Amino acid sequence: MKTGDIVRFAKWEEIDVADSKNWHNEPKPYFGTLIEHDKLMGVAHILFEGQVRKLRACFVEKAGKKDLLTTKEREDNEYKD
Repeated sequence: MKTGDIVRFAKWEEIDVADSKNWHNEPKPYFGTLIEHDKLMGVAHILFEGQVRKLRACFVEKAGKKDLLTTKEREDNEYKD
């Protein structure tokens, strides 16, 4: 991940903190812009709704092309197949 990338992430408040072995499998329904990724500390800073959030890197992943499609574009792609 590089600064400026669109990322998907999970909010700390919505995660089952007791099950730390499956943190990487948590759903990541939110999108934001990566401000900084500190690999050594395992921390990512994300701009989300006008605020910078500091999260563990295991709750963040780079968003793919399909994540960024709008609902209309998804429907159009389904009809093409």
